[in-house]
Amino acid sequence: MRGPKWLIFFTATMLLGCAPPASQEGGEVIRIVSSLPLTGSSRTQSETMSKGMQMALEEAHYRVGPYKIDYLSWDDATAQAGTWDGGKEKENAQRAAADPDVMAYLGTYNSGAAKIAIPILNHADMVMVSPANTYSGLTKPGFGEKTEPDIYYPKGFRNFCRVVPADDLQGQAGAWWAQSLGVKKAYILDDKELYGKGLASVFEQSCKERGIEVVGREGIDSKAPDYRAVVNKIRETGAELVYFGGITQNGSGKLVKDLRDSGSNAYFMGPDANKETAFLEAAGPAAEGALITLGGLPPEQMNDEAKAWYARYRQRFQGEPEAYAIYSYEAMQVTLKAIARVGVKDRTKIREAIMATKDYHGLLGDWSFDKNGDTTITSMSGYEVVDGKFEFSAALAPATPPEKLTLKGKKGEQAAGGANAFQIFLEQLLSGLANGSLIAVVALGYTLVYGLVELINFAHGEVFMMGAMAALTGVSIAGGGAGIVVVLLAAMGFSALLNHLIDQMAYRRLRGKPRLVPLITAIGVSFVLMNLGGYWKGWAPVFFPDLLGKHDVNLLGDNIHFKLSQLIVILVAVPLMAGLHFFIHYTRLGKAMRATAQNPQAARLMGIDVNATIGAAFWMGGALAGAAGCLYGFYNHQVRFDLGFRQGLNAFTAAVLGGIGNVRGAMLGGLIIGVVEALTAYYWSQAVAPAVVFGVLIAIILVRPSGLLGSNLPEKV
Repeated sequence: MRGPKWLIFFTATMLLGCAPPASQEGGEVIRIVSSLPLTGSSRTQSETMSKGMQMALEEAHYRVGPYKIDYLSWDDATAQAGTWDGGKEKENAQRAAADPDVMAYLGTYNSGAAKIAIPILNHADMVMVSPANTYSGLTKPGFGEKTEPDIYYPKGFRNFCRVVPADDLQGQAGAWWAQSLGVKKAYILDDKELYGKGLASVFEQSCKERGIEVVGREGIDSKAPDYRAVVNKIRETGAELVYFGGITQNGSGKLVKDLRDSGSNAYFMGPDANKETAFLEAAGPAAEGALITLGGLPPEQMNDEAKAWYARYRQRFQGEPEAYAIYSYEAMQVTLKAIARVGVKDRTKIREAIMATKDYHGLLGDWSFDKNGDTTITSMSGYEVVDGKFEFSAALAPATPPEKLTLKGKKGEQAAGGANAFQIFLEQLLSGLANGSLIAVVALGYTLVYGLVELINFAHGEVFMMGAMAALTGVSIAGGGAGIVVVLLAAMGFSALLNHLIDQMAYRRLRGKPRLVPLITAIGVSFVLMNLGGYWKGWAPVFFPDLLGKHDVNLLGDNIHFKLSQLIVILVAVPLMAGLHFFIHYTRLGKAMRATAQNPQAARLMGIDVNATIGAAFWMGGALAGAAGCLYGFYNHQVRFDLGFRQGLNAFTAAVLGGIGNVRGAMLGGLIIGVVEALTAYYWSQAVAPAVVFGVLIAIILVRPSGLLGSNLPEKV
């Protein structure tokens, strides 16, 4: 293409002027990035880590020699996941590798994320300095898969190092602490992720070496609504300590809550990832007495430099640093000093200088990186939750004989006695019926809408979640007592209005369109509501106040006991289901709904306002979802922004299982799912309970394609 010479010259000049400088040819900027979960319940921890790095940069005035340091804090979490996301971490690592100005990558917080980033950065010859990754298999052979750690270093050289002790030391320290507390029996759980499963395995092996009997070991379902089945297993074994290898975002707060609600006084111990505000918020008062292990020592137990840093941090940011803030400061300092020693902007030389760090004097003491990239620091700390705060309890020394240690709190002296097997079976059955009742109430909303407009409203689970959030807000205003009824009615009204608005704004105009159009719209509305829930109440699990306290209902003497909250859930849910059944079959509007479900055109000819009838179904479905959300928080004492996905999926499964569009079928399907999940979780494993539920669904659908109570007749509601 030809054009005026002045225009060509002007365009070329602008393009050259806007192009980034070639960093390897005398560029003055060195970029350092961090990749941490800044969305979700890890946000508080990650923000303090980023602030720790920021402090190191401020002290260096954002310069090293002739280079200006440009620091970028990247998020490796997503709102949908509520925690770190593998795709996001891969994107961050590739982005850093492709930027010629980036010389160092600080992170990650989660070891599973590090597993993704290390090989990408290894190909780019970029160093990765971690202030928090503790999974041993990232650097040490013999602690993970046979191919670890070499599989993470495809170029044959190490580019990953960490300033925090690895899990093989932390797991051993936890077992030493357990032995020092006189524990004889331990039950071990993990969240099935790289970090948690690896830690649990090291703890298990260390317990066996110390003569502590491991009476149980299994993975949990991080998205399960409760862990009562797992807790009942623990009670039956008479375990004196429950060890959870995993992160807060995968259920530790709810686990300790259910453990205490069961009456068990067993110690609860978790690793460093649980030493964060999110754990205290998720567990509520049940966190009292929880034990947490952490690499290194707290600032007040370190050298004078660490104590001074702690004071500066509090003054600078007007708050307390989380566990890994000091390690993040140390990681940035090591990086800056290595760049200063090298004096050139070269990834290879900077990597080699950092990996060769020896006899470094920092806030953590005097330490070095070994040949694997691990710190030579071996000190470990034990923390106890006292009065809702983490307090340093003891320095843990697994290389020495166990000591007789005492705790400040009241929890965890001894385990509750083992429970009778028949008693636990009946308790599991009751728990399954309570959960099944909640699922059934939500399933009725799916059934009502599908029966009228044949729309699978995938946003219905999020309407349930928003009802739970509204109930939590109402509880904080109205309190307990008679306010419970007010909160229930308010949650129903809120969700009913929300469902009506969704219908009017998103679905009504799409009636008569190809089914795929409203289906995709429903999925989109679901994601919108999920994000709104996260912004409303936060991305971490939120404690729902225990309005009834620990009141048990005993049957047959002391042989069977269940929570009063279980009874209330059933007593509220069953009338709701029965009332809807009566309404559908014996009221004028209910008959109009059935007629509309059979034949909308014929219903119009009979004078029925079809749009108003469909709108009423959305109002009613929303009200039921709100009631279920309120009961869920009341029963499980915890709500979170993503609970609608799992509960909604269970409810949809219940509707299909019973016969989509059939009210009684939705009720039956919900109860079946609740009982199957509860019994599977206890007699097999909670981790496989969802698979068993879908296995039951597939088996029934193969025999009865229309569901248990469904039929091939056009009458659906």
